Amino acid sequence: MRPPLVELVANLHVHTTFSDGSGTMEQVIGAARECLDVLLINDHDGLEGLYRGYDGYQGRLLVIVGLELSGPHNHYLVYGLSRVPEYQWKEPQAFIDHVQAKGGKGFIAHPFEQGSPMSEGGRAYTWEDWSAQGFDGLEIWNHSSAWKIKARGVLSALFHFVFRTATLSGPDRPTLALWDDLGRTRRVAGVGGSDAHALMHPLGPFTFCIFPYPFMFRSINTHVLLDEPLTGKAAEDRVRVVEALASGSCFVAHDRLGSARGFDFWLENGSQVRAGQGEEVHLEPGDRLAWRLPRLSPARLIRDGRVIWTGLTLEGLLPAEGPGVYRLEVDRRQGLFGPRPWIFSNPVYVRS
Repeated sequence: MRPPLVELVANLHVHTTFSDGSGTMEQVIGAARECLDVLLINDHDGLEGLYRGYDGYQGRLLVIVGLELSGPHNHYLVYGLSRVPEYQWKEPQAFIDHVQAKGGKGFIAHPFEQGSPMSEGGRAYTWEDWSAQGFDGLEIWNHSSAWKIKARGVLSALFHFVFRTATLSGPDRPTLALWDDLGRTRRVAGVGGSDAHALMHPLGPFTFCIFPYPFMFRSINTHVLLDEPLTGKAAEDRVRVVEALASGSCFVAHDRLGSARGFDFWLENGSQVRAGQGEEVHLEPGDRLAWRLPRLSPARLIRDGRVIWTGLTLEGLLPAEGPGVYRLEVDRRQGLFGPRPWIFSNPVYVRS
């Protein structure tokens, strides 16, 4: 059994008053301190949080200020830039190349988002240019997008707001299918994002907040896995966290269903761990897929987009019967609502 790695709970894709969020940077950081190890800011088309000195350690919380390159389509979550690039949203290959050239990392945001008539008249910010190459990863699960799928009218929006934890949709199938397909030829990291805005809406003489920051920071998180603890030096630790995200040394979880701390998925041979999440190896005789869950749960082992095993499990071992892109999906039971999507590992890439 593989020893536990250093695990950090991170929340990506967060907006503040520096773009279209309702919370100031101080308010957002204050909410994140309660439950997160890492907070990654992605205000639209700006790095004001970086310029004003919020990037780095805020107490024990590591704050990483990135940005979201945006437009009507082709939104891109970027980390590691010190200046906002000039870009055209219709030319994603150009801005992907720019981010790479500057040493940054980038993830396609909510690639197949579906709009809701309850939000911006049904507008959806999809990724349109699939000829683009060189992106580090995909946002496979976006809380705001997952909720919008269910909010088709006033009654359904109210129902899925009241029961927002138990009924939240998992990653959409087109995104998972694309992720599995891309993995056949190269490694593509999967991350989750809250897309937190904490939007304020009028209700008669009052206003109420849809999905406040404290709620969102306990919802769709990305758990980062490191070999060594953070050093406490912001410049070094920022690079390590972003590199781990871009390499897929992480998994995505809906932590409001229950803490996913302690999950892991890897490839081993005998007593040797040959590959963790996001890593690539060539198949050898005796290779086995292994996992460890925080609690007994229903799970599915996926190979090249197909379910090859299902079961109720706490930990497990199965032979790697051939090359493939292997990953694990885990559900958590929610009373009357049944099993709900909970944990999605990054793949282990087993090549011939």
